[in-house]
Order: sequence, then C-alpha cells, then structure tokens
Amino acid sequence: MVAGDPAQRRLHRVGVGILEIVPDEVEDRGVRNLKDNLSDRVCALLVAIIAAAQAADIVTTYRALAGHGYVENNPLLRELIARSPVGAFTVKALMIFAVVLLVLSRLRGQRTRVALVIAAAISLTAPLLNIALMMRS
Repeated sequence: MVAGDPAQRRLHRVGVGILEIVPDEVEDRGVRNLKDNLSDRVCALLVAIIAAAQAADIVTTYRALAGHGYVENNPLLRELIARSPVGAFTVKALMIFAVVLLVLSRLRGQRTRVALVIAAAISLTAPLLNIALMMRS
C-alpha cells in the first residue's frame, strides 16, 4: 500500500466522529426550597414548635385515654389506637411531618412561614385542649 492510499489513511484515524452529549445538571427545585426553608430561623423554629406540639399531643392523648375516662374523637385514629397505640401515634406523627416536608419543599418565603404558622397553631390546640379536658375532671 502506498502512504497516500485512502484505505491506509482510514486505518490510522482514531476517535473521529465520537460525540457524547451530556445534559447540564439540573438542580431539584424542591431540594433547594427545602434547604433554603430549613436554613431560615423562623421556619426552623416553627417546625420545632410543630414537633413539640405533636409530641405533647401524643403524650396528653395517651394519658387521657389511659385514664379510661376519655375516648378518641377521630374515628380513624380511634381504630388505630385500639389495635396498636404506638403504631397509631407513629402513623399520626409521620403523616404530620409528611405534610410539613411537603410545605418546606414546595413553598418559598412568606408562604412557607404562613403555612407553618397555621400548622403550628393547629398543632398547639390539640394538647392544650387535652390538658383542659383532663383538668376539668
């Protein structure tokens, strides 16, 4: 073969025509919102208040039901408590924090704070009501 022969040149070409297309990295907006909201002191405080209120609700509900003078008004939770109190309170806590996680990952700024304030206010009413009912009797 002669050095100028096209067949010979084809044998020596390396890597010609190889192209790899890689998409740009796309940041998950939900993760970014979650990080931003948790780094906000007000949001972090509200999440802590919700957690404390839920823990207080579980403790006061358990104590009230253990005294046998009270019945759980929520029919779904009542059925779960009858089967397994620990399971019922675990499901309740997981559901609450799934909603809190959804709020933290989907909302931004003032909307997040408003949603968490509402959730904290609702969460605080249950243990306060439980305490008031137990003190009355």
